Amino acid sequence: MEDSMRCETSPSDYESDSPYETDAGKAADSMVYGDLFAKAVLAKHHPVNRIKPDHLALTMRKLDAVSEREVVHGGRRMLMLSSNNYLGLASDPRLSEAGIEAIRVWGNSTSGSRILNGTNEMHEELERRLSAFKQVESVVAFQSGYMANLGVISALAGKDDVVIVDKLVHASIIDGCTLARTQVRTFKHQDLESLEKVLESVGYRTSKLVVVDGVYSMDGDFAKLPQIVALAHRYGARVMVDDAHSTGVAGPNGRGTAEYFGIAEPDIVTGTLSKAFGCIGGFVGAKREVMEYIKYNSRAFIYSTSISPAVTASLIKAIDIVESEPEKRRNLWACTTRLLDGLKALGFDTGPSETPIVPIILDNVETMFELVALLDGDDIFASPVLYPACPKNKPRVRISLSSEHTLADMDRVLESLARHGRALGLID
Repeated sequence: MEDSMRCETSPSDYESDSPYETDAGKAADSMVYGDLFAKAVLAKHHPVNRIKPDHLALTMRKLDAVSEREVVHGGRRMLMLSSNNYLGLASDPRLSEAGIEAIRVWGNSTSGSRILNGTNEMHEELERRLSAFKQVESVVAFQSGYMANLGVISALAGKDDVVIVDKLVHASIIDGCTLARTQVRTFKHQDLESLEKVLESVGYRTSKLVVVDGVYSMDGDFAKLPQIVALAHRYGARVMVDDAHSTGVAGPNGRGTAEYFGIAEPDIVTGTLSKAFGCIGGFVGAKREVMEYIKYNSRAFIYSTSISPAVTASLIKAIDIVESEPEKRRNLWACTTRLLDGLKALGFDTGPSETPIVPIILDNVETMFELVALLDGDDIFASPVLYPACPKNKPRVRISLSSEHTLADMDRVLESLARHGRALGLID
């Protein structure tokens, strides 16, 4: 019993400069075993925290001001390449004006969950608009995309069911499975043979849900949705797609991954309202009877205060703009093509990216931080990404584009990356 209470990591797991060899360290050591805070003490000496402080500071840079394509950081105006603001709506004054007017009418908060007193006419309008936009029978709005995934999986899946996920799905999907206490099986990323083996092993009699991201947030590739839906349905499985990075972005009308491939939405579609729609919130869409069930069985929906009036009104305005201004998407994809083609021509590894999410994949964390720091020096704001957000051996500089970028911006970025890539020996 005593051993089972011991912290899995001990001071000996770290190098000889461990503080536990000092008097202060010995005092701290007396609190390690059996102490809930032990992990916080030990984490100070984890290898990731041996990264140069000026490099580690690049992971959480404070912004002093934002606009559609630039930010102010440390008194410098920088080109923003790290935001999910795909259509530039996060700072669109039309959304702000809609939100301000809603506050005047409805106040700051609904002060209750949707099940109790937290539903107003704007929530219902938002859900109707999202349902029409995504072309599904019914939609329920959640407080975030994370909560939407958590809420739908935990409501539908149970201990006797199996959720089958692509190895690279978003963490919220895994957390939803954990909350549901359901059985989880994984298949290799984008590998249909691997998926079929899992479906075969689970069998026809077990209730199954196959879950994929529409666009994978760290690699920027589309799920093979038509093939996945056909394969899953052949084995009697339902399919759910998390369309967080595709809704508003992909397809002729921006409806997302299904429209991009010219197919109907799968059995369940989820997404966020914090990216292309420029606000915060999430949604789940499916058949009407499924959504009615989720409303009254999703703890994430039942026990959370509903989306605020200001955000709800801003989201309705965002849908208006997404539907009426396709030129935003056209420019976003033109910039994506320019940057991806340019990076590949230079010799950078962009993995399977085919969307406005563009990774520059490297082989070590130190080089990744060096490149981010050099870009920072050129007033270009890009994000360093390392494990657990991506595989340990594939740290990356993650670039995410906006419709407000220009082709000239892309040329500037390519010039900077060419210069620094050669200096670091990353390209010829």
